[in-house]
Order: sequence, then C-alpha cells, then structure tokens
Amino acid sequence: MIFVLFFCFQIFIFIVVNLLYHITMKKIFLTILCVLGAFYFTKAQDAIIMNNGTEMKVKVQELTINEVKFKKWDNIDGPIYTLLKNDIFMIKYENGTKDTFVKTSLTKENISYNSDDELIGYDRIRYNGPRVGITVFGEGSIKDDLKSRQYQGVVSQFGWQLETRLYTTPNQTSGLVEWVFLIGGVEQGLFLPSASMMFGIRGKDGLEFGMGPNLSVGGVGMVFAVGGSIKSGKVVYPINLAIVPSVKNSIFSDNGERVPTGIRVSLLVGFNTRVR
Repeated sequence: MIFVLFFCFQIFIFIVVNLLYHITMKKIFLTILCVLGAFYFTKAQDAIIMNNGTEMKVKVQELTINEVKFKKWDNIDGPIYTLLKNDIFMIKYENGTKDTFVKTSLTKENISYNSDDELIGYDRIRYNGPRVGITVFGEGSIKDDLKSRQYQGVVSQFGWQLETRLYTTPNQTSGLVEWVFLIGGVEQGLFLPSASMMFGIRGKDGLEFGMGPNLSVGGVGMVFAVGGSIKSGKVVYPINLAIVPSVKNSIFSDNGERVPTGIRVSLLVGFNTRVR
C-alpha cells in the first residue's frame, strides 16, 4: 500500500513539474517575442529632433527643398504633417542614418524656378556695374557758374555703382548700401566729379528706393533715388532717377545771403549680370 502511494506521489510530482516547465517556457517565449517586437517597433520609427530639443516619433514621408513631410507614429494612418527644415535640427531614420539641417537663407538651391528655368526675383543679380546718363541743373549757383563760363546746364554722366547687400528676407526684399561715383560734363571739356552713398531697399520685383549724402563740386547735399530694372535673359538693365534738392551753399549774394545751389536731376542707366 505504501509503495502504491509513493508511486502515485511521484507521478503527481512529475505532472506538476512538467506543467510548471511548459508554463514557464511559454512565458519566456512570449516575453522574448514581446521584447523583440518592442525592439523592432522602436527601430522602425523615424525621429525628428527640433531646434529646441523636442523629439517626435514619426514616419517620414517626403523631403522637399525647404520642408519635411511626415506622419505621426501613434497615428500612422492619419494626416500628413509638414515642418520647415529651418525648425529641425536632425532626423534619425529607422535604419540608423541621420540628416542634420542648418538654417539657410536664399540660395540658388532654394529659390523657385519659373517655366523659363530662370530664378524668380532679383536676388541673384550683381548690381555692381557701369552707369551712364545725364544731369539737368535747375536755377541756382551751379547753373549760373556754368552759364558764366558758356557751358550748358545739362551734362553727361559716366561712372560706376558699387553695392553691398546687408540682408535678404524670405520674400526677397533686400537692404542695401550703394556707392555711386560719377564724372560729369566730359562732352563739354568739364570735369565735374561727384560721389553718393545711399542706404536703400530693393523689392523682389527689382523696384528700389534709397537716400544718403552726396558730395560734388556744388558742395554737400542729400540725394534721393528711385529705380527699377529691365530683365533680358541673363542681363539686367537698371534705370535710376536721382534728385539732389537745392541747398544754400557757401557762396553769398550781393546782399549777404547764401545762394542756393539749385536742384539737380539725374537719369542713369547701366547693365548688370545675373548669377547662374
């Protein structure tokens, strides 16, 4: 009887051990599957890291010149979202590769193209170049001096414009510093040098406005200029109208008053090249 009970107890122990073994192995197998699944799930994600350090789990759909299009990982069947590359520090892809972005300004690569394959706007133009035109003198001491020496009150102008672009906004508006150096009156045997420094703004369509000090044989004054450009292929022809208002110079009249110089109006044209 004791032998039978002992044999039954051994069978019971064997059954319990086997059940525990199979249950434990099943749990271990399921745990391994869960770990591997979680690892694959994590690795299959892309990650966008913003400039402020924020990280988003996403699935990147497309990279354009200026944007990143993606879907949120927790809503992979949802809408496509868009972020500017300038707001993103890095993208980490599921395969371990990375893309790092830096803030950009307008360049040849991120300005749109039109149907003629030419850059839209005037941001890619060198405005340094030759200038020719005429200056008309209004009534005043300068014109009187020219008449007294039997010269005309209209003179030619030849010179050069230099330009420094301080900034360009995303809508292609530029802040400028311009220098214009001219020699007038050479067709009459005169040498009338002048120099102007202007602070200006130029828009996307090439229209511009500037103002600044002017130095000439008539003395020191203020110049105001407006202009635009005519585009023909890779050549741009700027046209500018400049006005120097009359000021009272150091010449005195018979009654002891300073004599005004007279207004000066100049029309200048030139040509510049496009950067391509």
